[in-house]
Amino acid sequence: MDAATAYRRRSIEGASPLGLVVLLYQAACVEMRRAASALDRGDIETRTRALNKVLAIVGELRAALDFERGGPIAQQFAALYRLAERGVLEASTRQDPAPLREVLEQFVLVRDAWQKIEASQDATPAGLEAAWPA
Repeated sequence: MDAATAYRRRSIEGASPLGLVVLLYQAACVEMRRAASALDRGDIETRTRALNKVLAIVGELRAALDFERGGPIAQQFAALYRLAERGVLEASTRQDPAPLREVLEQFVLVRDAWQKIEASQDATPAGLEAAWPA
């Protein structure tokens, strides 16, 4: 195992549930950027691998939603994840990075919001906390 892999593994193992959400959003953003760049270059292998990772991450985020406790907020996140899946499929089908970049903008905003919440755990709005399992 190389040093980077070991570092990532320790980051994941030591992360709080909210920290894991931040890590997933960050990974999704990295892979969306990688896929968009690969689309620009015509690099099919990298594009396919990155888009598959984005879909897997979005699936993990969706699976973590608690619709019973999260109510409308969980529904809004579910809608974001459907938008992400459509953007990935549209980018892949049209060979156009634009839909992916639109989704990326949304994911960056949400990731940044989760990072702010993580940094100030005591200020976490109850509704946002309820959207994720404890």
